[in-house]
Amino acid sequence: MTTELTVRVPNRVGQLAAISGALGDAGVNIATLSGSALGSKGVIHVVVADKAAARARRALKAAKLRVTSDRKVIEVRLADKPGSLARLAKRLAKARVSVDSAYMLGTGKNSTTFALGVKDTRKAKKALGR
Repeated sequence: MTTELTVRVPNRVGQLAAISGALGDAGVNIATLSGSALGSKGVIHVVVADKAAARARRALKAAKLRVTSDRKVIEVRLADKPGSLARLAKRLAKARVSVDSAYMLGTGKNSTTFALGVKDTRKAKKALGR
């Protein structure tokens, strides 16, 4: 599993550099990242390996960046074919699992790996037969 850290920042130049620099200096590899801004505020979601999550939190705090939430996300490998994600999403919806975030972690020759932030990881794993 991986961990999603949410960092809220002012929407100004250099915020991505500050976050990625703090993590890089601490030796934390970023599995995936997403960010968006709305007006004067920005939100960055950083996904890191579980074993690096505590180090990432400390590095961000030392850089005076505030982690507003963190949670485990489940990793799911799907066939790299049209409709694979839709089938997965339908299984989760049928089990009434709320998906709050989704990230593509990588692609292989025949597969794509996603990280899903869900409210109830145990319920999600059960819906996916894990």
